[in-house]
Amino acid sequence: MSQTSLPPVPDEQRSTTSTTSLQNEALVWSLAPTEAYRPAPIDINVARSVQLELEPLRWTGYESLPASVKLTNTGETVILSARWDGDTCPSLEGGPLAGRYRFSQLHFHWGRTALDGSEHTIDGYRLPLELHVIHFADRYADQDAAQTEPGGVLCLVYLFNLKSNPSRFLEPVVRGLERVLLPEAHTKLEPFPLIELFHAFTDEYFLYWGCTRNGPQLTPMLWLLSRVQEPLDFRQLKQFNRLLDRRMRPRYSLQPSDTVARSASQVQHLFHVNPRTPMAVSTLMVEPPQKFAQTRWLVDRLQPIDWSSPDACRQYVRTVREELARKKRTSDGEVRCPDRDATSSKL
Repeated sequence: MSQTSLPPVPDEQRSTTSTTSLQNEALVWSLAPTEAYRPAPIDINVARSVQLELEPLRWTGYESLPASVKLTNTGETVILSARWDGDTCPSLEGGPLAGRYRFSQLHFHWGRTALDGSEHTIDGYRLPLELHVIHFADRYADQDAAQTEPGGVLCLVYLFNLKSNPSRFLEPVVRGLERVLLPEAHTKLEPFPLIELFHAFTDEYFLYWGCTRNGPQLTPMLWLLSRVQEPLDFRQLKQFNRLLDRRMRPRYSLQPSDTVARSASQVQHLFHVNPRTPMAVSTLMVEPPQKFAQTRWLVDRLQPIDWSSPDACRQYVRTVREELARKKRTSDGEVRCPDRDATSSKL
């Protein structure tokens, strides 16, 4: 099993940091009884966030190889679940967490096009794909028992942006999607460490309380959203659009109501945890995850974007729209995500 390592901290600084972190952890949990039942997802905007210092998150077992990996099209989303031999299930501790949280499953959210995929909005705009990594508190027997109490379920959120080249880390899932086009279909994947699909973070993340609704069932959750984005290309994104729902139609997420207006109209704290700099002007970071450190980073052919600007996300969306329009003119729309009619005719 592996665990994210950190540089040593002087004793005096550690004592002060620990006291502050414990006080801030208590502050986070004091908000749970009320804010855990506020609607999620929300709009993420660094300008309205409150900086917060917490202990580093401790990731254990995420690099271990599962005994089996299963991919399932539920008709609502696509879920990846895994099984480990013995007591080696990946877990998360530290930060704002009260105890140990075990990995349960991960699933994806996508849209009809590359501009409306994510459930969370970033400065009012959506990204192409969103990944939720679900954990439940070790003090509960299973996720069903955990999801009735605030803090029983933890959701890690990763946002994806479009790059010119495919992500080799996402490719095993993308290939598996070919075998689960129909609702309730499932397939086994060659086992791989789950951390390859996302990345461990100990700082630079957003934190808030919020709940989701599944029929009459409300699930209050603690949400942690990484500022570092994962990449994918158009071809990989289009594979998600081919999945069919229970009505045998292309499945895409029905986006929630206006997250910006909703976030502005209700009291719901958004924390920016352990920022590396005292002033962050961009909500998301442009640097790649650490797993790309030994490889050439995916270079965009899109025009350069000033990611230090508060207007970076708007620049990105505008640039993507211009690129889509250009490719539509030159290649008769080959790069577009398939719409309902086009997909139905191919299947």
